Amino acid sequence: MICDDDRDTLDLFVYVFRSSYNVISANSGGECIAKFIEEKNRGNQIHLLLLDYRLSDVSGDSVARKIKEYGGTKMILISASNIDDSLLKKLKENQCITRFVKKPIRLSKLIEIVADTINKIEIVSQNG
Repeated sequence: MICDDDRDTLDLFVYVFRSSYNVISANSGGECIAKFIEEKNRGNQIHLLLLDYRLSDVSGDSVARKIKEYGGTKMILISASNIDDSLLKKLKENQCITRFVKKPIRLSKLIEIVADTINKIEIVSQNG
């Protein structure tokens, strides 16, 4: 799942990742939470959420906290803005996010980060 309120960024990320993954997109925090809950209610697991921090309706950390309540989803918070280190530390300690990525980022690096996170999920699933 990808959530970003910048349409061009969202479209680019969807284009890049849809060849390798089933991608659900959302352009606001509210839409992200609603789609996430809808998928969970259908019995579908969302393994990874690539989540922008600065959304038009709510901050990405609020979305991460809400989605964490449902469990089982790794979240990568991404932002062009500087985010307070203590907030990032708290989000990681509370297992709300797996990683933080600063924009701008090369697409090849983002693809690598996403693949690495997905691979770690698959290894845990196989060993669990």
